[in-house]
Amino acid sequence: MFEFSKKGPMADTQLSYASTVGAGSTIKGNFTHRGNLLLSGHLIGDIHQEEDSAGSNDGYTAVVGKAGFLEGNIYSSHAIIIGRIEGSVYAKGRVEIYPGAIVNGDVTYSQINVHPDAKVNGNLKCLLSDSTEHLASEQADANLNNVLPIKKADGY
Repeated sequence: MFEFSKKGPMADTQLSYASTVGAGSTIKGNFTHRGNLLLSGHLIGDIHQEEDSAGSNDGYTAVVGKAGFLEGNIYSSHAIIIGRIEGSVYAKGRVEIYPGAIVNGDVTYSQINVHPDAKVNGNLKCLLSDSTEHLASEQADANLNNVLPIKKADGY
């Protein structure tokens, strides 16, 4: 029914990157990127997208590659997770979490795609306001849902 490439996700090779943290590298401290970022090494700190740079309105993508490990949070327009994160993801746009990826933290997004065999240990929060409007109307119409409260039977 579903067919996945045995080579793994190609997302980390389909983008051009302005910044790359290579495999085997370790960086301690917050990292601010202008353009797309590929993390293939180990970063201890947060990843931030530079908001004032040209092209930032279109949104940059922070990618945690297959060998990448982030101990911190991502604050970027878009995020692609193929490796491991010990922290939260805050993306104004799209988040992709690929098979084998591990996210131990909350994910805030406008669009999300969590592939089979990906692990998210945290809460998911959608930023789109229309996704929560139907909940308010459902709570207002709680009496119309044909569910009656349980009452104790007489004589028992």
